[in-house]
Amino acid sequence: MIEIKYPDVLLDSLENGHMILDDKFVVSYWNRWLAINTQISKDEIIGKRLDEFYPDINYKVLYRKIITALTIGTPTFYDANSNAKFIAINRNKVTTSSLKLMQQQVTISPYITSENKVMVSIYDISELFEAKLMIRKEVEKVHKLNNKLEAEKEIIDKNIMIMKTSADGTIIDISTFFCQFFEFDKKDFLGKNVSIFKLADESDAIYKELWKTIQDKKSWNGELKYKTSDGKEKWVQSRVMPILDSNGELYEFSAVYHDITNEKLLAELYITDPLTKLYNRAHFDETISFIVEHQRKADVNFALAIVDIDHFKSINDTYGHQVGDEALVSVAKTLKNSLREDDLIARWGGEEFVIMLKNVTLDEAKVIMEKVRANVQNNKITDSISVSASFGLTKYIIGEGAKEIFKRVDDALYEAKRGGRNRVVVK
Repeated sequence: MIEIKYPDVLLDSLENGHMILDDKFVVSYWNRWLAINTQISKDEIIGKRLDEFYPDINYKVLYRKIITALTIGTPTFYDANSNAKFIAINRNKVTTSSLKLMQQQVTISPYITSENKVMVSIYDISELFEAKLMIRKEVEKVHKLNNKLEAEKEIIDKNIMIMKTSADGTIIDISTFFCQFFEFDKKDFLGKNVSIFKLADESDAIYKELWKTIQDKKSWNGELKYKTSDGKEKWVQSRVMPILDSNGELYEFSAVYHDITNEKLLAELYITDPLTKLYNRAHFDETISFIVEHQRKADVNFALAIVDIDHFKSINDTYGHQVGDEALVSVAKTLKNSLREDDLIARWGGEEFVIMLKNVTLDEAKVIMEKVRANVQNNKITDSISVSASFGLTKYIIGEGAKEIFKRVDDALYEAKRGGRNRVVVK
């Protein structure tokens, strides 16, 4: 099995920069966008220190950010210098602006924690920067013309998603930008109840919490996923504020939204296996390590299983890799549909999958895995092709580390394969 550490096809297709560094600033990945925009090829920079090419970066700050990302296991922002650039990149867009260098937003995300490597992502915010400059100039003109109020109202209406409702949720006003984002005409929604907006299923419970909070005269902040009329899913960061009358009673609500759809999609790409759409190994590793190392020991209760498709190589050899991929996708779907909602499943690599069963005894876990094994065996990949799978299963022992439990479950899988396959072995 070959493990592809750096997904070139995925990262090279993105319209922003991605490099992978270790804590010594040695570059181990440099995507196509960076090669084009910096005129530095992958061959020139990979294996060399970043400061050989960009000595002006504040490497003390960069090192601190890298260590922070690796320690807490989540992305962190790198504040670019006063010129809003991390590395100097000339703008390749024809513009009348005096802004010659690309303005950047930079995030640092843990990539391979065991090797102290992070992914540095560079986003071109030049147009946003220019837009801010343009708005500032427009506001200055408005001041001179004594029309500040009307001008600011127009700017807000066209650039910010805002909605106002009465205390019972009837829509009073919505901004033009809001209408553009949700792709509807304002006249079709004014006077209607806010429930007319379709939430994705996972946002229903959050919406109930939102409504209870604002009915208690408190502001609510959070993320919501909406569905547009044509089925598109869009994420927004929301802030909903109650407005009280002179007697302290609820009068209306004001909500401000910010589009975070692209951020959500990018975050999903980082933790998802592109073929099966399950979590990837890196995300599963981070999750189990966090649970084992940071949660209170008394609260850690899970069983761990590794699943290996039997004779998978023969499927590839006999029917080709396309059918092999179809088998992987089909088995992944069967596994996921056979588990409980709170269980965690990921593609471990090749034809292997890993499953975390939460809050179960070992006997309960064995019953669940036997059911899953039968479902895999009974599932048809095509009319003439079916597969079976072998399962290694174990239970977390309080106080042990992730390495110990993975060693034990791997031994159990080995016994299942050696014992004839298509079986669950508990160790």
